[in-house]
Amino acid sequence: MLTVPNWQPGMASEVLPQVYRDILEVVADAPGPIRAKQIVPRIGLPAETGKIEGTRSKLKRLVERGWLDEDTPGMFTLARRRGGVSPNSR
Repeated sequence: MLTVPNWQPGMASEVLPQVYRDILEVVADAPGPIRAKQIVPRIGLPAETGKIEGTRSKLKRLVERGWLDEDTPGMFTLARRRGGVSPNSR
């Protein structure tokens, strides 16, 4: 079983571990693309290199599994879905 499952239509963020849900919430609340170093303090972690790199790894995993997009290297947004369905849709 994958810790972070591949996104499928109708799937809500509740299927993800809490830290991934927290990351998605921060990305969703951002006015535009956001970097890992901006996310770290917003999820309650110290802005240390190790925490930033760990968060970047989680962001990349969310991209690989279809939850987020990374159109510009290091800049993350919610994945665009046909029909306006987003990972946080219920």
